[in-house]
Amino acid sequence: MEMQFRDSDRVTIRDSDSAELVDVATKIQTLREKAKHSSNEHGRALDAINRDPNLSDQGKRERAAELEAARKTQRKAAMEQEKQIISDKITALERRLDGYVGYTSENIMAFRDAQDRAESISDGDKAATVMARALRTNDTTLAHAIYRRAVDARWTEAKQAFAAQNPAVAKLVNDVHKLEELRDASFNRTVAYM
Repeated sequence: MEMQFRDSDRVTIRDSDSAELVDVATKIQTLREKAKHSSNEHGRALDAINRDPNLSDQGKRERAAELEAARKTQRKAAMEQEKQIISDKITALERRLDGYVGYTSENIMAFRDAQDRAESISDGDKAATVMARALRTNDTTLAHAIYRRAVDARWTEAKQAFAAQNPAVAKLVNDVHKLEELRDASFNRTVAYM
């Protein structure tokens, strides 16, 4: 059976995606399945409390409140665990991306400067022009920075130009972007752990 994890209109992960995305989706599915099972158990426990003839109405309310408090703590922990899984994978992928730029102090300084330049670009046409120049002059640091900005801003032309020459990096960046959207989809996460 084909794995498909759909969290929102913008985040769907299939088994044909990268191993990193599939790993995250599998872990999240496991967590959410446990949460669903826990929710069912919680419902049964509440029902048992309400049907217990040995408890007064006050006793039933107190036991239900204790059960609700424990469930709330459990839900919050599961949501935090899910966010941590996603954040850990983003960090790992971003470290791999940093390896394409380099780890020396000169590389880091150059990338910071390139990020500042990329952040000052305000439209897709300008991004495409600067990207073409960076690719033509083999300014990989600037090209990487503009590409990251283009992904965030959804500037198609600049993204495609970079991806055509750097498919491995483009795949990693797209994975990071998808994971960031997944991490930020708090409504869907809250619903999943109800």
